[in-house]
Amino acid sequence: MAHLMIKFVLAACLTVTIGSGTALVHASTQPLLRAYLEGLDAGDTPQIAGRSLEHAVILAEVYRARALQPLWTDSGELADQAEVVMAAISESVGHGFVAERYHRTTIEQLLGNSRDTSGLALELLLTDAFLGQALHRARGVIFPPNLDSEWQVPQADIDAGQFLQSVALEKRSVAEALKSLWPQVPEYNQLLRRRTEIAAQGDVVAVQVAQGPLLKPGQSNDRVVMLKERLLGPGSYEPLFDEQLRQEVMAFQRSSGLEPDGIVGEATLEVLNATPVAWIDRIDANLERWRWLPRQTPETYLRVNIAAYTLRAIDKGETALAMNVIVGQPYRRTPVFTETIKYLVLNPSWNVPFSIATKDKLPLLQANAAELAATGYEAKASGSDTFVSVDAIDWRGVTRRNFNFLLRQRPGPENALGRVKFMLPNPFAVYLHDTPSRELFSKQERSFSSGCVRLEQPLELAAWLLAREGHPDAGRLQQRLADGTTQTIYLKQPMPTYIVYFTAFTTDDGDVAFRRDIYDRDKILIQSLRNSS
Repeated sequence: MAHLMIKFVLAACLTVTIGSGTALVHASTQPLLRAYLEGLDAGDTPQIAGRSLEHAVILAEVYRARALQPLWTDSGELADQAEVVMAAISESVGHGFVAERYHRTTIEQLLGNSRDTSGLALELLLTDAFLGQALHRARGVIFPPNLDSEWQVPQADIDAGQFLQSVALEKRSVAEALKSLWPQVPEYNQLLRRRTEIAAQGDVVAVQVAQGPLLKPGQSNDRVVMLKERLLGPGSYEPLFDEQLRQEVMAFQRSSGLEPDGIVGEATLEVLNATPVAWIDRIDANLERWRWLPRQTPETYLRVNIAAYTLRAIDKGETALAMNVIVGQPYRRTPVFTETIKYLVLNPSWNVPFSIATKDKLPLLQANAAELAATGYEAKASGSDTFVSVDAIDWRGVTRRNFNFLLRQRPGPENALGRVKFMLPNPFAVYLHDTPSRELFSKQERSFSSGCVRLEQPLELAAWLLAREGHPDAGRLQQRLADGTTQTIYLKQPMPTYIVYFTAFTTDDGDVAFRRDIYDRDKILIQSLRNSS
């Protein structure tokens, strides 16, 4: 019945120019809207003009809240802004959006088709496009947990239907309203700028180095010539991997955040052969991650970028403290989440998680328990109140299934947590801490931990956290550490901490840097964005 009503309640269409826009006037869009929504209530598929309405539920709520008055046709408040919506859709392509998800081609056809006498399809598709643009600019195109269960940062909140209603009632500029929903942070805009620069290069592609085994100093083959052409520019070269080439490879590796070993392996070859399209894909993935983040951030907070192996303390928009970090190995990935550091523990003991105790430590205990005992490991059997040195236990018959011990490491110079840990309670049992393995900070790629974040300058961070709230221990941390006892210091002002994952990011000097996708998160995100239509 709903379809019959739509078919017979057609009226003439009139286009009127108002200012710089075009008002689309139809005699009777309202009854068609009523009939269409009744059809949806009856179970009809939310489609029109061959297009699916992605936000049909919100769309129906919008029209019912306004007594079925049209927005874009007849005398609707936004009747002169249809072309503005089209411009906004085109603008969003520069942010990595797929225009057809917002019905661009179909709306263009309807706008130019004088035979569209009802205006219903145009009305509904413009509303659905606006709602999609609003939601995706404010919260991201993809719902993070659907793609990555380890991304647990709360998204921005927006009532897209109410937002559209307010734009209409206040007769605001659709362009300005939608523009306000993009992330308003310098880093986002710098990524956009770099994206524009790369896109302007067109299809210019540097010399590609053919796939093959490792390229090392001393080798001589055609792939070495390709490598020289890629790094040194066009020319006539000998096929020898000489010292000059090794230095060029190392310089390239350093600039790309790779281990500067002067050897071209899989990771270096991937970056060497990246095309402009690949760089744009990488930027689009990270623009989407920015849209996933909350719009309001505290004035002062910590940000750990897993993919860049860095921590930055941000105070009033400026970097107050920066350091390198070590993050989780690819098979024990550091999750993405936000929490607050509530307290510090000086000279901490380490209660070894069950998974690490059984997978990593148990084989070592069975091989040489005395070696672990020398570094402070002790264990307590289930039901016992006493810890004993691990070399006092017979580990030969212990397996993962019958492992009924609490394993811990006492405070000391060999303790895995170092001299201080920073506690931000979270379901992943991940925290920030010192480490005795200082040599690992000399590596360019630092994914060595079991998920926690190891800090290059933990005492500097502790002093900064305490000093900013006037804590008396800020200047006597070394003294507090020297007695070797475990002590807890609570922060009067818990520090918001964001642990994120950006493979393309801005540096302090405003440049955009790229890093290898160590957790293979980019590919699936890029595929989801491109398939979003």
